[in-house]
Amino acid sequence: MRRDLIVTALIFIVIGFVGGYIFTRQAGKSGALLTPPLTGGAQSADEAMGLPPGHPPIDVSQRIVELRQEAEGKPEDPVPALRLADFLFEVGRCQDAVAWYERALARAPKEIDARIKMASCLTETGQADAAIRHLNTVLELKPNEPHALYHLAVAYLRGKQNRAEAERLYRQLRQVNPNFEGLDDLERLLRAGGAGR
Repeated sequence: MRRDLIVTALIFIVIGFVGGYIFTRQAGKSGALLTPPLTGGAQSADEAMGLPPGHPPIDVSQRIVELRQEAEGKPEDPVPALRLADFLFEVGRCQDAVAWYERALARAPKEIDARIKMASCLTETGQADAAIRHLNTVLELKPNEPHALYHLAVAYLRGKQNRAEAERLYRQLRQVNPNFEGLDDLERLLRAGGAGR
């Protein structure tokens, strides 16, 4: 019996290391998402877990399993689904994050941060029209919300190749929030014509 436990533990360790290696290789190739930190958002998977600096890295795949079990165990509660979606967003699993954001937003449609993060994922996965719809919903709920304006400009520039609309949104964002932390990135992206990340 002990041998089975040791073999199982070794398998999980290998899966964790392989998953971490693949994730870091993909993040290194593609660069980070062009997204400034959203209100209250963590910057890494470790921060999403609330781990202090210097804490050993988490096992991403194991954490996803735990969060999924919690979300599936409480299908009527949007909070566990949001926690899972946010974690998936933080580790760059956009397609999976979208599915869980949709699930959470079905229960909590006015959750602005979740809608913005989902729109960011939709833009990254080539679904600019859906991203634009969600960001416009955010702006109906909270006019001039800076993160929504930022991501809307990115969706128009990258997804729709509509530079004029992206520039209009950039000017609007600069006017309503001249200190917004993503303005410089957005300006560089506009100068580059939307190429790259």
